[in-house]
Amino acid sequence: MLAFIHTARVHVETFSRLVRAVDDAIPVRHEVQESLLADALAAGAITDSVRSATAAVVQGLAGDGARVIVCTCSTLGGVAEAVPVAGGVVMRIDRPMAEQAVASGRRIVVLAALQSTFQPTVALLHQAASDAKRSIDVVETLCERAWRLFETGDHPGYLGEIARTIETTALPSDLVLLAQASMAPAAELVRHLGIPVLSSPRSGVEAALSRYRSHHAGGAPRERG
Repeated sequence: MLAFIHTARVHVETFSRLVRAVDDAIPVRHEVQESLLADALAAGAITDSVRSATAAVVQGLAGDGARVIVCTCSTLGGVAEAVPVAGGVVMRIDRPMAEQAVASGRRIVVLAALQSTFQPTVALLHQAASDAKRSIDVVETLCERAWRLFETGDHPGYLGEIARTIETTALPSDLVLLAQASMAPAAELVRHLGIPVLSSPRSGVEAALSRYRSHHAGGAPRERG
């Protein structure tokens, strides 16, 4: 089984659609745990209780038979990825995106609607750069108003605000990295700018499916963390 951990229910349809488009025969489970992100935001940090709760969700899915577990929350991705799982692998959805961004050789503008997303995302970028022996220049840009729109269910307004931020802050030579999976559709709204925009859902799902196939072919994937 391939399992996803989401902190917003809106992601279930997005990731279901992406998996079905590639291989609709793979059994998939979606675990929505909104309280994980809510608790981290309320505390202003990743607390021990948030780490423990995240680990419990990961280990519960592994106990139910999940062999590849993907955390789609950028704030908690590194926490989930560090949880040891015997006979399986835990992935963060944004790692493939970060590796692609580092390989581009461009200045990377990280857009996030939550301040809490920057630290884990930028740390991941620097880790990927170190692994690839590359130097990177990272600029953080907060779309603060966008998150309020997301919380009220105004997804078109949310995406529009992200697109406006890209239009007013990104340079033609930049690469824009959308740090949260929910931001992905905004890339279509700025296609006319000609600025490369990376998002995590598709590349993350493709990597997860590759890991899943590798596991079922007899080559168990190496754990991270």
